[in-house]
Amino acid sequence: MCTKQPWFGLVCPRNVQLDELHWIAHITHKNPQHFPNPEKFDPTRFEGNGPAPYTFVPFGAGPRMCPGNEYARLAILVFMHNVVTNFGWEKLLHNEKIVSDPIPRPTQGLPIRLYRHHKIIT
Repeated sequence: MCTKQPWFGLVCPRNVQLDELHWIAHITHKNPQHFPNPEKFDPTRFEGNGPAPYTFVPFGAGPRMCPGNEYARLAILVFMHNVVTNFGWEKLLHNEKIVSDPIPRPTQGLPIRLYRHHKIIT
């Protein structure tokens, strides 16, 4: 690996790869050593204690972690609660393709139709 020299800065052997010097979250998220079959959508990998520290970092990590991490989590939970309890939905494009560039996304933006649930107030 690299060594820090006070007068030269960082000194690295020729065979050191870029991802050994610079941490790229996408490379960590797709590493089969941390996430078996990383291209497969598998939400169960986050159950229990979740992934090991610093293997999944959508908001960064350590002292430079985004301060909006917990706020974003709470805001998404409140939004999803309101959508699920007040609306039904259906996909408009049933065979839409998914591409990865670098994260998986629907090619047409996943258009949906929302419809309000009929609530009976007693």
